[in-house]
Amino acid sequence: MARRGIPEINAGSMADIAFLLLIFFLVTTTMDKDQAYVRSIPKKIETDQVQIPPPIEERNICAIKANALNQLMFREEIMTNPDEISDRLIEFYTTNEKKNDPANNFPMYSHITKSEIDAGLRAAEKDAEDTENTPGAMPEIIDYKWNIVGEWETKKQAIELYGKNSLPEIHGQAHVRIEIQKATEYKLFAKIQSEIEEAIFELRDGAAMDVFGESYGTITRRYGMDKSVEDKEKLALLKILYPDRFIEVAPKK
Repeated sequence: MARRGIPEINAGSMADIAFLLLIFFLVTTTMDKDQAYVRSIPKKIETDQVQIPPPIEERNICAIKANALNQLMFREEIMTNPDEISDRLIEFYTTNEKKNDPANNFPMYSHITKSEIDAGLRAAEKDAEDTENTPGAMPEIIDYKWNIVGEWETKKQAIELYGKNSLPEIHGQAHVRIEIQKATEYKLFAKIQSEIEEAIFELRDGAAMDVFGESYGTITRRYGMDKSVEDKEKLALLKILYPDRFIEVAPKK
């Protein structure tokens, strides 16, 4: 009996099938995105004048630390749940917002009036003009002085927009200090950053609803589209009320 031949398999369409499967997996597969956070670093001003900065009071420091074992510490207290960071940070900002209490360990607030802002603006303008007219004055110093003028002008616009007799401002030294070690997992570092962003957003959102009757997110999105002067001034006011002063300490071993 003759041996029957083995029928050949038609592989002509295999390439098309493989290509379709590849497209399917590319369309349906999700890929994790790296999380990154951008911070603006102030430009260093070179000057011959030696200025010793005033010591920072402990009440003005919100220190968040993470070690190589991914253990978390918030203001020198051990924290087991990172989800609590945002609530604790809101407490840091708001405890003395309505009334200062020297007995607690939170930043003090000042309540500056319109007349005080006008006086501060006039003094800043005179200082900037005098510096600009000083022979040999460094351009960086002149720019710095005019930046101060700009800050006073922003406050003047803010208090008019705020619609109240005084503008609350947290102490100028108050800041969030983030300190991690090189062996700390990036996942924890990203969690710390997201909790900080969440707290600032929640604070500004509450203020936006109280003052403008609309959410912080709405104002931010609208400004991103049309860059209107009105929304720019609204965002400037919210930043004065709840500034995002963050310091990231270089990782340690």
